[in-house]
Amino acid sequence: MTSRVWTADIDDYLAQAGHTDYDVRRDSPYTVRVIHDGPQPRTHLEEYATCLHALGYRTTIEEATDIRPLRLKITQA
Repeated sequence: MTSRVWTADIDDYLAQAGHTDYDVRRDSPYTVRVIHDGPQPRTHLEEYATCLHALGYRTTIEEATDIRPLRLKITQA
């Protein structure tokens, strides 16, 4: 069974790793998405993914659509 992912935990992990200019959003009790609010979003999202993957999270970069920006989907592995 999938475990809950907490936005506060993701925010803390990214901040402790020195990352800035991101927004964390809860999409369900089991899914959090991160959007980078600055230049080179793909590069930053890849860095976030590496950081969170090392902590045991499953990460997927989701491509931008007409209404949604490039984003990182985070679930518990």
